[in-house]
Amino acid sequence: MSDARLELWNHYPMGPQLRSYLGVSDEEYTGDRSPRPDERTMAAFQDFLMQVVREKPVANQDLFVDLMEELTSMGLPQVVVALTEHAPGFAIDTDFRACLALGSSLMMIGELDEGAVVMNQAKALVPQELAPYVNLASIAFSQERDSEALELIDSGLGIDPNNFRLWELAASIYLHEDRASAGERLRSKAMETNSFAGLSLAAEIIDPTDRLLKAELLEEAFNAGARDDDFLIEYTAALGLAQQFEKIPQLVYRIEHIEKKKVHWKLYAHAAQAFLAMNKEAEAATLISKASRSPDIPANVLQDLQSVYDEHMQAHH
Repeated sequence: MSDARLELWNHYPMGPQLRSYLGVSDEEYTGDRSPRPDERTMAAFQDFLMQVVREKPVANQDLFVDLMEELTSMGLPQVVVALTEHAPGFAIDTDFRACLALGSSLMMIGELDEGAVVMNQAKALVPQELAPYVNLASIAFSQERDSEALELIDSGLGIDPNNFRLWELAASIYLHEDRASAGERLRSKAMETNSFAGLSLAAEIIDPTDRLLKAELLEEAFNAGARDDDFLIEYTAALGLAQQFEKIPQLVYRIEHIEKKKVHWKLYAHAAQAFLAMNKEAEAATLISKASRSPDIPANVLQDLQSVYDEHMQAHH
């Protein structure tokens, strides 16, 4: 491969495995500072890679699978398929990650039947991994095989009851079958699987304008013992939209002092905003300072919280 061709692409954003395969050194690489490539640049880069894959052998199985994963996440499915055709010595059907990457790439280029075959291999290799169920359910749904899609959705929800994509697929099927009953069917499925993601979506389908309904459904999940961070964040946001402000700090207090659990910074932020809505500035300030101690809170979020607080103080004093 001529270096002249490669130099054209030192600026293209790519992962470490692809750089290693192409021979782009850390000194030459400037892709981490480049803007997101437009479609024309992407197509040209893809053509370049298709050429490289034909000429340049891949060193070993690990690099082969890493490349497949990286190219899939870069949105270059054609190159993934070409790579598997030009590197026949490597195993795919016994390697979960290889199956998942190839299956995803085949789906992206619209080869749904072939994609499903490879996804089923992935599912057989690691039955407790969620991604194949989500992908296979998407394929079945797009091919109007709804009962098969629902079986896959149920299996997937058995692994992760709060996977939003699976709930969206279930909702689409129910809405297609009978719009009037779809929300209630989704709600009872969510109650069965003890899923806040399902309850949240059910509320939106039953009545998107009813802010209170979502809060009430999620309250049922809270009372049934749902406590993971994603749920609590969703629930406190729903309480805020329903203007049930007093419930948010009570919930955070309960988690922190009665149940003695670590509180996610987003919960402190929601509770601080609730206190501001109730004109309790001192309490809001305390919670903003608690949120600020979290190593995970992004600086811009903290600034936003502080400026909301400052604006409130100016407006009310």
